[in-house]
Amino acid sequence: MAQNFTDAPATAGEHSPLNTPTTPEPVGRGAIIAAGAFFLLLIVVGIAFLLPKLRHKETLQEDVRANAGPPPVAVTKVALGQATNVLDLPGSVQAFSQTPIYARTNGYITKRFVDIGDHVKAGQLLAIIEDPQTEQQLRQARATVLQLKAQAVQAQANAKLSTLNNVRNQQLQKEGVISQASADTFTAQAGANDATVNAALANIAAGEANVRSLEEQASFSRVTAPFTGVILSRGIDVGSLITSGSANSVTQLFTVGQSGTVRVFVNVPQANAPDVLSTATAKVTFRELPGQAFSGKVTRSASSIDIASRTMLTEIDLPNPKNLILPGMFATVSFNTRDAKPPVLIPANALFVRTAGPQTFVVDANNITHLRSLTLGRDYGSFTQVLTGLKPGDTVVLSPSDAVVDNIKVDPQLLK
Repeated sequence: MAQNFTDAPATAGEHSPLNTPTTPEPVGRGAIIAAGAFFLLLIVVGIAFLLPKLRHKETLQEDVRANAGPPPVAVTKVALGQATNVLDLPGSVQAFSQTPIYARTNGYITKRFVDIGDHVKAGQLLAIIEDPQTEQQLRQARATVLQLKAQAVQAQANAKLSTLNNVRNQQLQKEGVISQASADTFTAQAGANDATVNAALANIAAGEANVRSLEEQASFSRVTAPFTGVILSRGIDVGSLITSGSANSVTQLFTVGQSGTVRVFVNVPQANAPDVLSTATAKVTFRELPGQAFSGKVTRSASSIDIASRTMLTEIDLPNPKNLILPGMFATVSFNTRDAKPPVLIPANALFVRTAGPQTFVVDANNITHLRSLTLGRDYGSFTQVLTGLKPGDTVVLSPSDAVVDNIKVDPQLLK
């Protein structure tokens, strides 16, 4: 009988095809490609759906623009500014005359008569310096002059005697009593004595000159005011040791300033220098003195431009009878300048700056816009000076929108 091997049970260690475990297969590239194709199909369908709508919208906008006509724009006429302008510049106040006072002699301060803020007059005594060395030299020089004068008197007496002897001996020589050699000796002696007198007189003159020099030196012990003014600073007190000179290591006694008239210095920019040169007066105001304006005279200027700052130094003399204006104060100087040619002004909102520089839109008689490049001058805030690019009467666009471009027709709306 034949044995059926198909139904035979599997022995241990053997695997039946039905019992073999299955391993999950990885996702293939085909699934990724399918997903990408699906999304691409969605994009194509979206574009195909939206493109006609976008074209239709552009067509509608073009129809609206065609039916609406030229875009309306606000315009204004370019005008000339005023020939007279006010130029405000910062300035600083200095005393009309101000000088430091130093000692011309050495010694100690024995008396001081003034202090900071005191008003002094020219020649007024400010302090006294004790200088015993100069005083001793002066006494010695005066005694020397007295001695020289006594010697001169003696020399004059000797000269007079020798002159008389010479006259008598010359007569005796004519009479033959003495020889010519003896007579010549008396003549020479008389001349020598006369020379001695002249030398003595010269010594007296030199001695008197020395006395005057020492007297002048001694007068420096009295420190006086060089002009009428105010004591601005004081560097000494009674007992201070003073050395003559004006070096940095030497003590400065006082500083005197004349404030009845003050100087106001202002640096005028190069662009305004020609106008200020033709100005005779200026108005000066101070923040510390509200409501008060002082009129000053433009007295002098440097008449040259400083290379570093490109400004011209200008001085205004300002009367200060009540001493309200203090040296060192900050001032605002106002010049009323007059332009030989009034400036062309453009509103600030008609001006815009691009890579090509300052520009504006000008509307011609046919309402066509033209882009103009400009050269600007001074900035007046709401208006700007135009040097080149515009002329009075030109029509410019105010606050141009993106719809305003070069060479298009617009509907101008003139603003006064």
